[in-house]
Amino acid sequence: MAERAAPATGLRTVVEVLGLSAAYLDARGFPGPRLDAELLLGHVLGLARIELYLHHDRPVEPDELDRFRTLLRRRGAGEPIAYLTGTAGFRRLTLLSDARALVPRPETEVLVELALARLPEHGALLDLGTGSGAIALAAAAERPDLHVTAVDRSAAALALAAENAGRLGVTVELLESDLDAALEPGRRFDVIAANLPYVAEGDARVEPGVHRFEPHEALYGGSDGLDLVRRAVAGAATRLVPGGSLMLELGSDQIAEVVALVAALGLVEPAVERDLAGRERFVVAHRPAGDAGG
Repeated sequence: MAERAAPATGLRTVVEVLGLSAAYLDARGFPGPRLDAELLLGHVLGLARIELYLHHDRPVEPDELDRFRTLLRRRGAGEPIAYLTGTAGFRRLTLLSDARALVPRPETEVLVELALARLPEHGALLDLGTGSGAIALAAAAERPDLHVTAVDRSAAALALAAENAGRLGVTVELLESDLDAALEPGRRFDVIAANLPYVAEGDARVEPGVHRFEPHEALYGGSDGLDLVRRAVAGAATRLVPGGSLMLELGSDQIAEVVALVAALGLVEPAVERDLAGRERFVVAHRPAGDAGG
């Protein structure tokens, strides 16, 4: 495709830079090249996406173009947009995002929706494997009556979650813990929500950029992806109040196995919920309402 002539100033305009950079990413097989280009250029220029088109003929200054090209090359190598811009949108929040934690995914927003629907007034939520704090902070921001506890075994991820909490002015309890190990015995929760590492080691379906740049301890869950999930399910009954709910985000091909697992370990009424794309993604099960043991 022939390049358009630069304006009389010798500088390319916003719309020209967008066109050329989208073509660059498209040639490298990125699924949303125009969107990626808009997000990166908007970040450099301090403009929202719609503002890029309101100022489509604005010249891009040499220092701006240099910064943009650096980000574009990094994106071309597969680095996540959220790491390049430093933020990720999640439900109503804008979260800080960097390589200390996975980029929050849109499908995980459904897990928050499921949790909020099951939490009573002044209820207690445990977020297992909080990463950047997305689930915990979204729930606490939308329901200030809740007591939200978020745990992660990664001190670096917890530091990022704490930065997000402080920046947003949202109060959650953050604990460094291997699942619920650091919680005092006897603590119970109305809902446990878990987006734990569930990708199998060596899964060829993982995008190269995800494998290269996102933290492996937050991504891979053992030979079949379910190492931490099994442990979370095994401990759920002793951490849930009677009638409380466990909610797990999983790969679609793991759903049947996990439904069988929760039933075998004493949880009841397992249900499968779908993500925004209609794929089976979540398993929800409950501690029996009449179970006063544990």
